[in-house]
Amino acid sequence: MKRGLRRFLRRRGASDVEIDNAARNGYLALLVLDREIMPGPRIYTSAQLAERAGTDAATARTVWRAIGFPDLPDDLRAFTERDADALRGLVERIESPWFLDWGLDRAVPLARVLSSSFARIADAETDDLARSFALAHNAGLGDEELADLLTQRFDFEDISRLLDHTHRLQLRAAVWRRLVASDPSQPGAVTAAVGFVDLVGYTALAQVLDDDELADLVKRFGDVTHDTIVAAGGRLVKTIGDEVMFVTDTPTTAAEIALGLVELTETDDVLPTVRAGLAFGPLLAREGDYFGPMVNLASRLTEVARPGTVLASEGVGTGLANEVRFEVRRITSRKIRDIGRVEVYRVERG
Repeated sequence: MKRGLRRFLRRRGASDVEIDNAARNGYLALLVLDREIMPGPRIYTSAQLAERAGTDAATARTVWRAIGFPDLPDDLRAFTERDADALRGLVERIESPWFLDWGLDRAVPLARVLSSSFARIADAETDDLARSFALAHNAGLGDEELADLLTQRFDFEDISRLLDHTHRLQLRAAVWRRLVASDPSQPGAVTAAVGFVDLVGYTALAQVLDDDELADLVKRFGDVTHDTIVAAGGRLVKTIGDEVMFVTDTPTTAAEIALGLVELTETDDVLPTVRAGLAFGPLLAREGDYFGPMVNLASRLTEVARPGTVLASEGVGTGLANEVRFEVRRITSRKIRDIGRVEVYRVERG
C-alpha cells in the first residue's frame, strides 16, 4: 500500500488495524470515503457519548433515533468527538433557549425533518458515487488505486459548503415568507394555493418498462416538475411516487404551473400526460409540509381530473376570474370522496 494513502487514513482517525482489514478485504476506497465524510477516531460508546455531551443516555438515544439511526450495542465504540460536539450543542440550546420554550419536544421533530431531507440528499449523492465507482472498475482501477484517487479528488468540504449555503438561502426565503406574510398570532397558519400533479397511467407503465426506462421516467418527471414549479415562483413540497405537491402564494401562479406541466408533458418523449388539482385557502404549515381541508380537496380534485386537465376549487376559480390569461369554467358541483359536494372549475389557457 502507498504510504501516502496510509498517512491520509491515519490523519482522519483510521487505525492500522482498520486500514489493514480494508486492504485485505478490498474496501479501502470505502474507508477513504468514510473518513473523508466523517473524520476522527471512533472512541465513544453511546453512554460515553451522552456523558461527554453533558446529557443522559435516554436523551442521546432519542436524538440518535430522531436523526434516523437504530440503537447500537452498548459496548460499541461508534462515535467521534464531532458527534459529542454536535450533541452538546443541541443540549445547550435546549437548556438555554432563546425567548421561546424550545425543548426536546421541538428538537426531535426538527431532527426528523432534517434526517429525512438529508437522507434523500445522501441517496442522490450516492447515486453519483456508485456510477463513478462503476466507471473506475470498468476502466481497470483496483481498490487501492481508486482509494488513492479519492484522496486526491474527493473533497467533502466543497460539498459541505454548498449544502450550508443552500440551507442559508432557503432559510432566508422561508423567514421572509412565513414571518411577513402570515399572522404572528397564529404560527403556521398561511393562506396559499396548493396543487397536486399526477402522472396518468404510471402504475401500468411501471409494469412494462425495464429498470433503466423507469429510472429515466422518474428522473424526467422530477426534473420537469421541479424546474417548472420553481421557475414560476412556487415551492415544491414533496414527491409522492408518481405525484408532486406544490404551494404558491396566489391562484394565478398555481394555475400557471399546472397548465405549464400539462403542456410540457403533452409533447414530452418520455413522460405520459399529467392531470392536476388546485385549491386556495387556509393551510397549516408544519415541519416542512402543509395540512388542512384545502390540501385534501386539491388531492381529491386530482383524482377525478381527466388526463391533460386542471380542476380547481371555488377559491381558485374566483381568484382567476379577472385573469385574461386563463379561461375558467364552472363544471358543476361534484361529490368528492371524504369531503362532500363542492363547486368544481376547469382551468384552461385564455
